Amino acid sequence: MTIKTIAYKLLGDYYTRLAFFRRNVVSRLYAATHPFHYKQGMYADCFLDKESIYPYDTDAVGKVDRVIYVFWTGDNEITPNRLKGIKSLEKVSGIRVQLITPKNLPQYIKADDPLPEAYQYLSFVHRSDFLRGYFMYHYGGGYADIKTYFKSWVPAFDKIDRSNAFVLGYPEVGWKGTFHDGMENEVLLNDLGQYWHLLIGNGAFICRAHTRFVAEWYTASRTYLLAQTDLLRAHPAKDAFGTNVDYPLFWECLQGSIFHPFCLKYHDRLLKDKALMPSFKDYR
Repeated sequence: MTIKTIAYKLLGDYYTRLAFFRRNVVSRLYAATHPFHYKQGMYADCFLDKESIYPYDTDAVGKVDRVIYVFWTGDNEITPNRLKGIKSLEKVSGIRVQLITPKNLPQYIKADDPLPEAYQYLSFVHRSDFLRGYFMYHYGGGYADIKTYFKSWVPAFDKIDRSNAFVLGYPEVGWKGTFHDGMENEVLLNDLGQYWHLLIGNGAFICRAHTRFVAEWYTASRTYLLAQTDLLRAHPAKDAFGTNVDYPLFWECLQGSIFHPFCLKYHDRLLKDKALMPSFKDYR
């Protein structure tokens, strides 16, 4: 029996919290003595080095459209907790909230950039993940997970409008939030864990449209999805979460494992605001 096993038996969840806290502190100390600088080719054969297939504005400092997009991508009823989350955002954000559903989604899809075939085979969660990149590239504005919110987003929109930032979001809460099960590039995965404090969370953010950040993020997301088309056609999701054992995609493949690396690459063009952080309890 290892020391870790004995400690967990004695302390239970308290030991887990202490271990997470220790890891966060150690990684912050490491980052303080080894500042992060992105260099082309530092992650072998990585999408971070690929050119965007979508055009982008090298300046991109205009005002951000004041809208917050939320996605409900299935034909199932919105649950009471999710409705509560939407209403909380509408009440406190001070910004127009636009719910995107299968009924109104077609009016937002660009004629020259249709949804890929593979979209229809995705779980409802992965559909939402893909649409984040699509909307943030083409439209910009805010994105919010359907959870409960507590504060106004107006100051955050003001802050990004006064800056040259690509994205504004709430600070990532710790190294655990950057561990993406299924990510194959171990060096990149390790750096995400070491430099988690440079990142923003996946659940709520504001983006400028047509920046290099959103163009490269959306390119990587679409490229990944296109490569999975044959597998998805043969093994589509059979429920909202893609829990069938033959569903080929891992949980974070279309959001965190792509979004977080670009946050790391462009960390000097990110802004942070805790006001955007939602509640992570009882939201389903």
